[in-house]
Amino acid sequence: MMLRMPDTDNCFFCEILRGEADRWSVLAEDSQTAVLLNGRQFEIGQCIVIPKRHAPTILELEQDELCAVMRMAQQTSSIMMDVFNPDGILLYQNNGVGSGQEVPHFHLHVVPRQAESDWGFGPPHIARLEKSDYNEKFDHTVSSNDKRATVEKLRSRWPP
Repeated sequence: MMLRMPDTDNCFFCEILRGEADRWSVLAEDSQTAVLLNGRQFEIGQCIVIPKRHAPTILELEQDELCAVMRMAQQTSSIMMDVFNPDGILLYQNNGVGSGQEVPHFHLHVVPRQAESDWGFGPPHIARLEKSDYNEKFDHTVSSNDKRATVEKLRSRWPP
């Protein structure tokens, strides 16, 4: 089953990697990955780590690419600690338009978070939730029949 992807004829990240688009945002690269400054600076220093091979979502990545992306995300996080001294580092990633993916190329966001941020808690979809709006559904400490049913559905598909 394929996820619905952004409707575009090109991949902006591939264009950057091929030198067809301005490479101003390329911070680092190795044989399998590249780190780009996110053109949308919701948080100062927000970056994305991408595989060099075009893969639309996490479902199309090879195991070695997954490892390479996480290694580069760790290195990026370490550099962010030195440069920004953040209160935290947020990693997030979207797959398909239903999750908010806008560029049809896998990318992992690496975000240095500061206490004075106006971005809220987490990525924008989480930031809309105020703690006062939390109910059983949003409280990670509460077990419910719905949550238990979800666990059982997922466990039934997990390899032994």
